[in-house]
Amino acid sequence: MKKFLKMTSLTLLALIVVGFVALKLMDNSNEREVQNEDSNSTETTKQENPEKSQVANEKTHEQEKALEVPENPTGKDIENIMHKMIHQKVRAERKTGAVRMTPEAIDEVIELINNVQPSNSQELLKMANHWKNGNYEHVVEEHNYFWSREGGDIGKAYGRASLMEENEFIRQNFLR
Repeated sequence: MKKFLKMTSLTLLALIVVGFVALKLMDNSNEREVQNEDSNSTETTKQENPEKSQVANEKTHEQEKALEVPENPTGKDIENIMHKMIHQKVRAERKTGAVRMTPEAIDEVIELINNVQPSNSQELLKMANHWKNGNYEHVVEEHNYFWSREGGDIGKAYGRASLMEENEFIRQNFLR
């Protein structure tokens, strides 16, 4: 009887481990599928109808392109832009506004900071340079810096967005 219980327990444990490994593998393959889906859908559209593809690319480019910068931007305007950019990288209960975080947009923000020279330019440049270098380790703190300066009470970031969440945010806000 003891031998039977021992064997049953070991079998059950093995099944749990196998199930956990299978779930992890499926989760990783789903993330890869989302990445491949984005690149494949663009290629398929180009092959099926080049004219339609060009229009779609122009629309997407329009949605991604330059930031909406006021004629005489202030430090608050820069913070607002950066706050909307970082929404792409964080988890929050509510996110209001979106600016796609692209290398071009980051370069434009850095240029704005250097031109406007807001009182917190060192902090803003530090964040923008993190992003430019692909360092998103501090995005929660960076988001909450902007959130608190805007007097936030709803929408505080509580974690970094996964690749899948970021792709979904991009799809919902920029690829329509």
